[in-house]
Amino acid sequence: MRLLPDPKIVRRIAGNPRAAENSAGGLGHGAEMAFGVLVFFLIGLAIDYFVGTTPLFMIVMTVFSCVGNFVKMWFGYDTQMKRLEAERAETRRVQPRATEGEQ
Repeated sequence: MRLLPDPKIVRRIAGNPRAAENSAGGLGHGAEMAFGVLVFFLIGLAIDYFVGTTPLFMIVMTVFSCVGNFVKMWFGYDTQMKRLEAERAETRRVQPRATEGEQ
């Protein structure tokens, strides 16, 4: 069982600022999702308390929050991938590949 991460991976991430941004962003997105689900659960709990329907709105609001978080992640991922693909295409356009004879 390994308790510490592989030093090669740590050096690679430390040398790549984009990788560090992505890992920090992932932690922030996870906390945002958890807090959002908690808030919607509590809203559902309050509605259930005042209306008198015990688990109905808690379940509905929690599922609504989870689906909303999934859709938000999906569109965010799709946007980021399109941006990265455009950057890669621009890099390839600016720096043409070396042919076999040039290597």
